[in-house]
Formats: sequence, C-alpha cells, structure tokens
Amino acid sequence: MIRVAIVGLGFMGRMHLSIYGNLADTQITALCDSHKENLDLSKQGGGNITVSGMKTDLSHARKFSDYREMLAAGGFDYVDLCIPTFLHREFAVLAMEAGFDVFCEKPMARTGTEADEMVSVAKKTGKLLTIGQCLRFWPMYVKVKELLESGEYGKVISAELARYSPSPTWSVDGWMDDGELSGSAGLDLHIHDVDMIHYWFGAPNAVASSGVKAPGGGFGHIATIYDFPGKTVTSVGDWLCSDSFGLVMRALIVLEKAVINLDTSQPNPLTVHVAGKGKFNPELDGRDGYYHEIRSFVDNVTSRKAPTVVTPESAMQSLKTVLAEIESAERNEKIILEY
Repeated sequence: MIRVAIVGLGFMGRMHLSIYGNLADTQITALCDSHKENLDLSKQGGGNITVSGMKTDLSHARKFSDYREMLAAGGFDYVDLCIPTFLHREFAVLAMEAGFDVFCEKPMARTGTEADEMVSVAKKTGKLLTIGQCLRFWPMYVKVKELLESGEYGKVISAELARYSPSPTWSVDGWMDDGELSGSAGLDLHIHDVDMIHYWFGAPNAVASSGVKAPGGGFGHIATIYDFPGKTVTSVGDWLCSDSFGLVMRALIVLEKAVINLDTSQPNPLTVHVAGKGKFNPELDGRDGYYHEIRSFVDNVTSRKAPTVVTPESAMQSLKTVLAEIESAERNEKIILEY
C-alpha cells in the first residue's frame, strides 16, 4: 500500500483526491492546506474540468495546516503537491530533503533556475520526482503520439496546437490572475501544448512569439512559431475567452498521407483523415490523463523505478521553452533556445 500526502486542496487537489479513490493500492494518510477552510472537503471547489464525485477513503488522513509540521510527522511515502506555482520549488525541495518522493503539479516552477534546483535536489537525494504534465498520459494525445511514431502516414508537414479557456477565477486569493505569481496563460495554460510539442517532435531550435497582456499582468494570449527543420509548428494559448466558452483543446497535424484532427469541442474529439481511404475515430481509453499520470507514479514509487514519461529534465525543458516564448513576446524578437 502506497501512502500519500496531498498538499493543497483547491481545484487540483480535489481532482487528485478523486483519482486516488480509484486506486486500490493507495491510501491517503495526510492532507495539508494553509487555508484551514479548504480542509473541509464538503465545500465545493472550482476549475475548468469537472471533478467527479468524491469516493476516496479519508479515514486514515491526518489534517495539517503547516507543511513543515506534516513533513516532520511523516507517515506517507510521497507528497502530491497541488499548490500555487510559485511555491513548487520550495515545497518540492523540502519534501525530497526530508526523504519523500514528489509528484508536483505543472508547471514545474516559476523560473528556470528554480526548475534546475529541483532537478539537482532529486539527483542528490535519490528521490523520485515527476511533474503533472498530464497530456503525456491523456488517451487522445497518447494515441496521436502512437500514430506519429508508427510512420504509417509519412512525415509531419505541419502542426497547429491551441488551448482556449476563460480566465481562471477559482484560485485561492486570485493568485492565478497575478501574472507575477502564475506566469499567466503563457506559463499556466499554454505549457500543456508546449510540452506536447516536445513530446511529439522534440525540442525546437528557437521560438518567435507575440501576445496580448492579461489584466493581472503576463500574457493572457500567446502565439508562437517554433523552429523545426522540415516542418511548420505553431501554437496558441488563450485564457481571455468569455466565461460561457469553456475549455477547448485542439491539435491539427498534417502528414504526407493523413490529417490528424484533435478537437475536444467535437463529439468525436480525435479523427484521422487518411488520404484516399476516408476517416476514422481511434478507440480511446475512457480514463483521463489525471488517472494515468497518478497511476504511473504510484507504480514508480512501488517499483523504485524513475519516471520515464515525464522526467524532471523533460518538464524543465518545456518550462524553459515557455519562458523563452514569454521573453520573445516581450522583446518582439526570435529567441534561440538553450537548455
């Protein structure tokens, strides 16, 4: 039985809690939130994806409002961090240095220097560290990777990724609306697609971006062209949409012999249009990426094998690419990437 401590009980913390209810080999033994009212899980949370009904057994969970006190008390195998981005580095480092493995929500950190420190501490302590870049586990995105790697449809000619959402209104004390704390849509929302670009195509050589600032600072809309030899890759991240719009995820990939169209606003979110053969909808696992990423990390902790789908280094690279995009948009010039 893998014992888990969840830190941060806002939208994402509640999402993770709901997942653990479907993992028979896990037990929640600690809950921590500096806002004591969040420890009352009978209250509703917010977010841009619905959290299913809570059926997780919390009868073994001790509750804490002080993180260091929780680490000192122990009684768990790993810490699941669902806290604001600007706290990721501090809380992850404290946990690893205290002897615990860490699952940390995305983005990895607020700055590249902070991410570098997290990678370094994981290596020094030998603790397992992964980041919640959930699209690498999301069935439709996993299927796209399989299709691309099969080579059946030839080389990629172009790829366009996009993610649209209303402004987040559910964060505690409005930290997500503060560009200095969250990095705005560029870092918090857009990083999902940037991470998929890395996962599908590798690291780009350079980025050229433009954007529109959000009311709280940072880019609420950011659009980027990535430098890849032999193909065109672009992406857009936007959380300035009206509140009735909802979250929409898109990816349109043109290959030599097919077009892959991923669009969550459609009844069939993934369609493959094959040259001369019509179209089809691949069969997908009904469980989402949150389930698969946590299931995978529980297996890592059990086997003591380091994560391979989302490594600390891969998460750090995706973060640094987004930060370069933000710099490019600020300076209105192309940025050569160095990791």
